[in-house]
Parts: sequence; structure tokens; C-alpha cells
Amino acid sequence: MQHFGERLKAARKIKGWSLQDLANQTANSITKQALSKYEADLMYPSRKILLLLSAALGVKPGYFEGQPAFKLPAFEFPRKGHVPSKQIDSIKEKVKSVLERYLQTESLLNMTVRFSNPLKPFPVNSEAGAAQVAVKLLDKWDLGRGPIHNIAGMLEEKGVRMIEVDAPVTFDALSAWIDRVPLIVLHQDRPADIKRYHALYELGQLLLTIPDDADRDRICQTFAASMLLPGDTLESLLGNKRTTIAPGELMGIKEQYGLPMQVILKHAIFKEIIDKKETGAFFRMLADNKDEAGLGQYTGQERPGRLDRMIRRLMAEEVIPVGKAEAITGIPEAALKRQLEVF
Repeated sequence: MQHFGERLKAARKIKGWSLQDLANQTANSITKQALSKYEADLMYPSRKILLLLSAALGVKPGYFEGQPAFKLPAFEFPRKGHVPSKQIDSIKEKVKSVLERYLQTESLLNMTVRFSNPLKPFPVNSEAGAAQVAVKLLDKWDLGRGPIHNIAGMLEEKGVRMIEVDAPVTFDALSAWIDRVPLIVLHQDRPADIKRYHALYELGQLLLTIPDDADRDRICQTFAASMLLPGDTLESLLGNKRTTIAPGELMGIKEQYGLPMQVILKHAIFKEIIDKKETGAFFRMLADNKDEAGLGQYTGQERPGRLDRMIRRLMAEEVIPVGKAEAITGIPEAALKRQLEVF
């Protein structure tokens, strides 16, 4: 069990547990001190202890016997925000688990992913500059001025690796560069409009050259909103000057263009369609409804699909057995076999 300690530590962090938390989950049949030694590969467990750890962590015993399928390059998420460090560790381990399989699948298919930043590295130090850059990127990528279907899929086509993970409600998205290829991680259970917005917010974090003294958060917010509602789109929908905007108007734009109502209203404030002081009641209404539940929804598809397509290709060409595909996808072997039998 050459990689036992590494695998044990990863499984524990995915749960968001400390060493003591894991010890508690085994009813203290395994001490915190023993767990520390296992993770440091200073000692190895008996079969009985291995089964206890498997049950506590919800993994099969064979999980610990395997070795990482692909050595990941070092990477770090630069922003922590309001997500607790334990949860960040859990999310990072989940990302590593998926990304490891992602890179292995690319390797088996002999695929090389290259990404070329279409934006020139000039400083973007204001929201107005971010809006202008968004329009330039839409032109560079030939995305037009209408609603963009499946942001995650579009970004995958452009060379961005997209991953979704199960995460706490406090998590929205994170991003990093890995071997000069951008990676964006989204919360798999958030509504489609919120995932679309955060995918583009993270794209701004990765691509824009933002000076240290500029408001990075506001700039990336405006960049994302301007990608989804470019140019004069919002003025054509709401008019040039308003003293009040009905929630139903925002709901209609949300359903058509796929971005949250609160983002639409903030963009209307940025574009001076409405004064900020007229919008307080709306934002107070949404203070405890982060996902805007019950307030319309974007009905288009919004999910990455590249990894699934690559795995199915590996199965179809019999590069990997169905059993291995089950380990990569999490889809039961019987269901994968049915997909192959269709043909």
C-alpha cells in the first residue's frame, strides 16, 4: 500500500474532517495519533482497521490500495473568501480526484489541451473597462450578442477545463491555472443561472490583467454580466432611465439570458439605468434567498460534458474496460453497459 497515507488523507479531507473527527467516526477504535501515523506512512493498518476506515469514510477497501492514476501538477486556489479552510480543503481534494481522472483520460486519448488567451494583457482597472473587454472577447470568440447557450460547454470548446463538485452552500466557484490551461470549478447543485454567472466571473479572474489597487471583485462581476448582457442589450430590454423596475421584468430577463436577477439589477445600476438608492427593497428581499428560489429559472442546459464524452469514447474504442469507466464516472457498470449496447 505504497500510497495509503496519501489516499487516507484525501478521503478524510473530502469529508471535511480533522484527524479527531475521523477518530470519532470510528467510535475512537482508532486514535488520532494512529491516524496521523497512517497518513504519514509511518505505519500501516491491519485488515480490521482498514475495514473500519473504509466504513467511516464511505469508500471501498480497494480505494486505499490503488495509486494515483495521474500525477497532478501543483496548483493553488488564490482566493479563499468566506468559505472555511476545512471546506476549501474538502473541495480541493474533490477537484484533485476529478482532475486526476480528467488528465488521465486526455492522456489515454492522446489529447493535448492548449489555451490561448484572446485578450491582450493591458490593465483593466475599472468596471467600464471590464464591460469593453467583455464585448471584445465576445467578438474574438464569435459569440454574437444574444443569449449564450451552455456557458460551461462553450468554455470547454475554447480550451477551459470545467469541473463540477458537490460542495457546501457557502461555495460558489473557484479557478486556477494548471500547466497554462485554465480550470474553473463550479458547485454542481446551484441553479443554472448562478453557475453561468460564476463561470464567467471566474473566467474574468483568470484572463483579466487587473492592477492590485483596482476593485477586482467588482471588475469581474461587471465582466461576467457584460458577457451575458453585452453592449446595449439591457437598455433595449429595460429602457435608458427608470425610477423603478418590477421583479417580473428581471425574472423575464433571467429566464431568457440566464443570469441571476440580482446580477441583472446590479448591472442596471452600473449602466445608470436605475439609481442604487431605488433598489434597496429588492436586495433586502433576496438577502435570505441566495439562489432566488421561486423567482423563475433559466431552463437551458448548463453543464460541462467533455469528460463524459471522452470516457464514453474510451469505452466505445475498448481502450478501458467498463469497470474502470465506472470508477472514473461514478456511473454503475450496468448503466454504462446499457449505453454501449444501444449501438
